[in-house]
Amino acid sequence: MLRLLIKDITVEKPLNPKQLLVHIRWQGGACTDLTVPLPPNIADRLRYPAAVVDLVRELARSLPDVEIAAQFNREARASATGKPYTAKMIQWIRRCHCIPPAALKKPHELTVRQAAEHFDVTDSVIYYWIERRLLHARRLNGGMPYWITLNAADEETLRDRVRNSSRIRNDPASRNCADGGAL
Repeated sequence: MLRLLIKDITVEKPLNPKQLLVHIRWQGGACTDLTVPLPPNIADRLRYPAAVVDLVRELARSLPDVEIAAQFNREARASATGKPYTAKMIQWIRRCHCIPPAALKKPHELTVRQAAEHFDVTDSVIYYWIERRLLHARRLNGGMPYWITLNAADEETLRDRVRNSSRIRNDPASRNCADGGAL
């Protein structure tokens, strides 16, 4: 029945990429122009709003991704896909918007690499000492790095251990070994 009323339809894509212009020419000679908005593309539909990105930027100064996701979920915020937030989603937002992770290491703490260089041993020796509780180290969760606190007494004890150990060698060739001579 509509074919009896409409002579032809012309669709035009104007300069505005988010809409179409539809020209309807009726059988009686009259013309009607309609502007039809196009649905947003998938990237625009899944893009996080600026308010969410700004909040992640603010929270990332002091909280790890897991805690930011937990806070968003407590506030009943839905992600761009309508699902609860995860640490990976927060990580993605930070990556896309060049937001650095929280600096959770205290200034006096050392990383495993720094401790290994300090004692002139391999990283595996430092991990061995952490496992045996010879070094005081903290870690926020299983995926985070260790941060090591040294005091003078522990430092002297560990230096003696390195000096007197037959397994920990101070030659550069042993430091490049895969096993690292843990002790």
